[in-house]
Amino acid sequence: MQQLFVYHDITHLLKSTESSIASGLFNPKFPHLSPVTTLLIEVSAIPFPSCLNDKTSSKEVDLNMPLIDEESEQFRVVKYDQHDVFIAGYVMFYPCFSSFFENPVFHMENFFIRECYRSKGFGKWLFSTMASEAARMGFSSIDWYASDWNESALGFYKHMGATISDDFRVLSLSGKALEAFEDDSN
Repeated sequence: MQQLFVYHDITHLLKSTESSIASGLFNPKFPHLSPVTTLLIEVSAIPFPSCLNDKTSSKEVDLNMPLIDEESEQFRVVKYDQHDVFIAGYVMFYPCFSSFFENPVFHMENFFIRECYRSKGFGKWLFSTMASEAARMGFSSIDWYASDWNESALGFYKHMGATISDDFRVLSLSGKALEAFEDDSN
C-alpha cells in the first residue's frame, strides 16, 4: 500500500500501519463493517504446486522479456517453501448498498500493480477477476475513486469499460472536523 501512496504523492496522508491494516482485515475492530476482499497477484518463475492442476486460481504468463524487479526483496513472500515468490499487485474491494441501484455494488478501495509489472496483462486479469465476481453475484456496479491527473489509470479503466462521472465530487470529513462531532448528541 505504501507504493500506492508514493505513486500518488500523498504519503503525508498515510495514517495506517501494517499492524492496523492486518487488524482491520483479519481481526476487525469494527465487526459491523462489510468484509473486505483482497486479491493478490503473486508471481514466480516456478509454478505453484497447489495451482498445477487448478487453473481457476492461477494463470501462467509468458512475459517474453526479462523482467527487472529492483524492489523484489521488499515484496518477497515464502510460499510452498519457495523463496522466489513476489507480490506484483493487489485489489481491495467490499460490497455496499447504493440507493442508485436495485442491487448492491462493490466499492473498489485500492487497485495497484507495481510498476515493473504494468502493461503485461496483470492489471487486466486482476480487474477482470473482481468484475466477474461482481457480475456473478448479481451486483449492479463497481465504484471507485481515481486521481484526475492519472491519465494512464483513467485510460486503463475506460478500456475496461468504465465511465467517468463529472456529476459528483469526493468529500471527506476526518481528523479534528470529525472528532468535533464525538460529543455532539444532536
